[in-house]
Amino acid sequence: MTSNERCTVCPRLCPVDRRVRPGYCGALALPQVARAALHLWEEPPISGTRGSGAVFFSGCNLRCVFCQNSDISASIRGKFCDEAALCRIFLDLQAQGAHNINLVTPTPHTPVLIRALRLAKEQGLRVPILWNTNGYERVETLRELSGLVDLYLPDFKYVSER
Repeated sequence: MTSNERCTVCPRLCPVDRRVRPGYCGALALPQVARAALHLWEEPPISGTRGSGAVFFSGCNLRCVFCQNSDISASIRGKFCDEAALCRIFLDLQAQGAHNINLVTPTPHTPVLIRALRLAKEQGLRVPILWNTNGYERVETLRELSGLVDLYLPDFKYVSER
């Protein structure tokens, strides 16, 4: 977000202050975690033998009509988590044996996730970080994630002939 608190996280550039009301994505300033658990049914190279530490976020900047996670991403539910709470979730998943931390629909929550990932890495988070996204991202946002995210897992959903 910029200094005037207009949301600039995704290409929609919502003219809202998400501390006051949700953007197009439905998300407020703090992320809502709908589920955080070992996920054994992700792509086999990601879930491995112990599972991917999947953290499912509510809110989505694309809102595809065919989304397999729409019950979570479109319904806006879950527990509000600040960076300290997210840090604890990441470290707990690592302690449970997760091969990675798999952030599902993370884009609307990028500012808080950046702070949470930095904090978690300072406190011993060593597993790879996956950015499991719809791919509707701003280049500037992706640059901010440099050095924090190890693998991008975008869903290729729409394309222009250009």
